[in-house]
Amino acid sequence: MTTKTKSDKGIDQQLVHLVSHPVRVKALVVLVERTASPKEISIELREKLSTVSHHIRELLKMDLIELVKEERRRGAVEHYYRAVMRPIWSDEEWSELSLEERQRFSAWTMQLILADAAEALDAGTFNARGDTHTSRTPLYVDEQGWRELGQIQNEALEAILQVQAASAERMVNENGEGIRASASMLCIEMPDPNS
Repeated sequence: MTTKTKSDKGIDQQLVHLVSHPVRVKALVVLVERTASPKEISIELREKLSTVSHHIRELLKMDLIELVKEERRRGAVEHYYRAVMRPIWSDEEWSELSLEERQRFSAWTMQLILADAAEALDAGTFNARGDTHTSRTPLYVDEQGWRELGQIQNEALEAILQVQAASAERMVNENGEGIRASASMLCIEMPDPNS
């Protein structure tokens, strides 16, 4: 699955530019989840408003976010943005990033996964439904098995996004209520326990 944007920059250049600063990645993640203003993002991330505003302008230049509304606040105009797309890229594009860039993005993703789990556990919703799925499966696989695991997860992500799109359409057409959910997947190489 590849990233789709309207920018003239190549995908690889866009990804490098996106992950070149942690605040930019964090701001995009916020805007994938909801509409927000730079001020709201700066408070959430505990970053200076000027820093967040700079990265919001960069995300706009990359066509990864869009302005959705403006509100007057004490003589000023507060701008609200949302993500145009999710930051999804192919294995080839991901491998073009440096190890440091991949580590930075993955660390932030793991923080979000852990925050989601903590929020759900604290609220009592983590296991409230009988059909919740939580699993951890330690494995030993060969190179082909590793590639097959990656393909399974790529296909699962595509299916998850299709479910989300179909659900959104049904909720609009039927004026239905949604269930806030978080789907997380990991397939990571573990260190050798003997080294």
